[in-house]
Amino acid sequence: MADEEEVVEPPRPIEVEYEPSSGMPPEFCEYLPKEDFLRTLPWLSENRSLEWLQENCKKYEKYFKTQDSLDEKLKNLTIANKQKEEAPKILPGGKVKKKQKPEILIERSVRNKRKCITTVTGLDVFGIKLAEAAKLLGKKFACGSSVVKHPTGVSQVETQGDFQFEIAELIMEKYKDKNIQEEHFFSVVKQKKSPLF
Repeated sequence: MADEEEVVEPPRPIEVEYEPSSGMPPEFCEYLPKEDFLRTLPWLSENRSLEWLQENCKKYEKYFKTQDSLDEKLKNLTIANKQKEEAPKILPGGKVKKKQKPEILIERSVRNKRKCITTVTGLDVFGIKLAEAAKLLGKKFACGSSVVKHPTGVSQVETQGDFQFEIAELIMEKYKDKNIQEEHFFSVVKQKKSPLF
């Protein structure tokens, strides 16, 4: 037996760099759909060399033949994105689709003569995840709350109980970063919309 034992250091974890818009390692960006790959292209061109792009993104090698072709694609990419945002959606018949106004509709309906259901519609316009909001409402008010798809195709949050004003106050408090004000809330009573506050 040897008096001295070798001390073996445990292996250190490898730090992986991720591309911010897709959340994937740069080596896997080539397997993304074309739209997502084009979104990652500016970051890849800044953080990786042209040779690395040619070697690791063979599916999209036409963008990386030369540095000039890469620069040209990046210029076209930024212009195309701006044009897509500005163009309004045209419906059949040449009508232009209006942008949806940012509003949250809170409707109270009665079933079995004394049970109330409060329905909240329009949270998704502000970028709030409906499942997350349903879970928050269910925990806060100690009641059943779920995401339900309306026959018109609009998803909404249904909460058991009469919580019109409490829900509005909770949403304004919890989602301050979404800039939701009192004027965004409307009450729906017998198919008529009126300001809640």
